[in-house]
Amino acid sequence: MACLVAAFLAPAAPAAAQEDLRTVPARGQPVMERPRPEVDPAGVRMGSFRLDASAAAGIGYDDNLFGSNRTRRGDGFGETALRARLASDWTTHAVGVSAGLTDRRYFSERNLDWTDWDASVFGRYDIDSVTAVRASYVRRREHLDPQNVDAQQAGLVEPVPYDVDEIDAGIATMLNRIPLGASATYSRYRYQDEAGAGGVGAFSVFDYDTLTLRLDSGYEFMPGRTLTIGVRHQTVTYQDLLLRDRDSETWAGLVGFRYDFDGVWAARIAVGYARRDYSGAQFKPIETPAVDIAVTWNVTPLTTISFAAGRAIRESIRTNSASYVSDYAVLRADHELYRNIILSASAGLNRQDYQQPSESALDGVLRASATWLVNRNIAVTLDYQYTNRLSRSGGIPDFDENVVFLRARFAI
Repeated sequence: MACLVAAFLAPAAPAAAQEDLRTVPARGQPVMERPRPEVDPAGVRMGSFRLDASAAAGIGYDDNLFGSNRTRRGDGFGETALRARLASDWTTHAVGVSAGLTDRRYFSERNLDWTDWDASVFGRYDIDSVTAVRASYVRRREHLDPQNVDAQQAGLVEPVPYDVDEIDAGIATMLNRIPLGASATYSRYRYQDEAGAGGVGAFSVFDYDTLTLRLDSGYEFMPGRTLTIGVRHQTVTYQDLLLRDRDSETWAGLVGFRYDFDGVWAARIAVGYARRDYSGAQFKPIETPAVDIAVTWNVTPLTTISFAAGRAIRESIRTNSASYVSDYAVLRADHELYRNIILSASAGLNRQDYQQPSESALDGVLRASATWLVNRNIAVTLDYQYTNRLSRSGGIPDFDENVVFLRARFAI
C-alpha cells in the first residue's frame, strides 16, 4: 500500500522530458501496441522463458442491469481480475501457458454475480523460415448477460455460465508468391442450468459440439499486398437427442485483400457468402453475406484510428429458434496524450437478426476511456460505456444503459 500511495504522490515529469521520450513508432505498431520501456511491465525472466502477471481491482456502476426500461434497475459492483502468462523467448519455435480470472460482485443484486476464467497451453514449431505448425488448447468459463437479446428472449433473469473446451491446430507456408494455410478448431459448449422467467432454466439441453475447417490461399502480387481466398466448413452437433433437428452444416467462401503494415496503414478485407442448412426440415436455411474487415490507420505517431466489422451465424438458446445472424461494426480512436496517458474512444453497432421467428435488434454503443500508466507496475483506467437500442421488433425490449468503471492494475 505504501508503494501505491508513493506512486500516486510522485511528481509528474516535466513536459520537455515527456517530449524527449517520444519516438516514431516502429513499422506496424499502433498506439495501443507500441512498446513504452519506461512504463511497460518488465516481467520476470526465467531462463529462456518470461513470466508476465497482473492483478486488477475496481468499482463501477450499471444503471440498467436487465437491459429493459420497463424494469430498470441499477447497482454498483466490485470487480477483481488476475492474469498470468509464461512463454518462451526463443528465436524459433514457441511454447507457453496462460491463465486468467475475472470476478464481478454486485452490491445488492447478488444473483447477478459472475466469475469467468480461462486456462490455455499453446505452441508453434517452425519447420523453416516460411512454414510453421501451431496448436493450442483452451478451457474457459464464460457467461451470457441478461442484457443479451438471445438471453432476454429466452426468459433469462440471471447470468448463464457455460464452459468451452477448444482445440485448435493449423499449418501455414508460402510457395513462391502463394500463401497456403489450413486449420481446424474443435469446440465443446456446455451450459449450466440457471433461473429463468418460469423457474430454473434447463439451458444444458443446448449443449453442442462444433468443428470448423479452414483453407486459405491467395497471391502476393508485391511484398505486403496479397489477394486472399478462403473456404470455411462448420458442423454443429447437439448433445440432446430432442434437439438433433438443430444440427447444422455451414459453408462459407471469402475473397479479399490483405495489406501489411507500412507504418501508416494495415488492412484485412474479405467478403463472401455463407449458407447454413439444418437437419430439421422446420428450420429454413440461412443464406447471408460473409464479412471480415479490419483496417488500421496511424494518423500520426501519436494517434491510431481503426475500424472492424464482421458477420457470423451463432447458436441460440431459445426453444423456438436455432440460430441468428450477428453483425458488428466498430470505429475506434486511440491517442497518446502523454507518453504515459492514453485516451481511447469508440462508436459501434451490434445487430442480432432472427428469421424464425422474424425479430431483430440494433444496439448502438459509445465508449470512452483514459489510462494512466503510473509506472512499470501500476496503471489506472477510467472507462465509460453508453448503450442504446436504436431499433427492435418482435417484442424485444427497448433499453439504454450507462456503465462507469474505475480500476487499477498491478503488474510485474
